[in-house]
Amino acid sequence: MDKLEHKRKQELDTVTEMIGIYCRDIHKTDGIKLCPSCQELLDYVEKRLAACPRMEDKSFCSACKTHCYAPHRREIIQKIMRYSGPKMIFRSPLLVIKHKIIQWLTAREKIL
Repeated sequence: MDKLEHKRKQELDTVTEMIGIYCRDIHKTDGIKLCPSCQELLDYVEKRLAACPRMEDKSFCSACKTHCYAPHRREIIQKIMRYSGPKMIFRSPLLVIKHKIIQWLTAREKIL
């Protein structure tokens, strides 16, 4: 797997986990399968990540200058991330650590 595909997979894994946390807690799913609306959102995110024109040089979608999501979907994903973000440390600590390292490195690059 090349670096770009690894980056796409890592970002998709993070979003998948966040949507899963939200769906389990808010929509009371069993934790294995997402509800139809969350599954539809995840499918949308996967398509957008696959078509992202700036994947090579961006850190996260929130820091990207090009918004690939439609405004309504962006609102939904932001709501999910605000809810799930604090819970990620308990559910997927490695993803959180990777996220923070990338965030730190990106901020450091901007300073230098």
